[in-house]
Amino acid sequence: MQKKIDKGATCFSQMASTYQDYSDSIGQSPDFNPVSYISSHDTELFFSRFSSFEMQRNAANALLLTPGAIQVYYGDEVAREIGPYADDFHQGTRSDMIWALDEPREKLLEHWQTLGQFRQRHPAIGAGQHQEIPQEKHYVFSRTFDRDKVVVAFVGK
Repeated sequence: MQKKIDKGATCFSQMASTYQDYSDSIGQSPDFNPVSYISSHDTELFFSRFSSFEMQRNAANALLLTPGAIQVYYGDEVAREIGPYADDFHQGTRSDMIWALDEPREKLLEHWQTLGQFRQRHPAIGAGQHQEIPQEKHYVFSRTFDRDKVVVAFVGK
């Protein structure tokens, strides 16, 4: 998922086939539940590759609306920078957490929190049946799980 999020952070509609595949796989196999993430202690930090608050915000959209389970690695929500490393390349991904936030990081954190709360209130986001709603210019889909139903419409990039 890490590399797929790159495309989704550039253009959210690029997540369409991934979302459909994940939803279909989850629905067909009760033992299948992927865990998706954009950063990890043993791979890389998303922010370190792009150094863009806009890309980090868009990556939040793509990740937090992904079917299945998600993992938010510490600092993704505030655009944590990669730290120093010695003989272990991945040591930099374990840098200090940012506790004092500047304005761009505060706004980014608020965005992650809003999406996270939406996901928490709506189990259909992670566990629901995904259905794309064809639109000429926008990416729109619904997710349904038991009595929970949501429609997500993306009208930006």
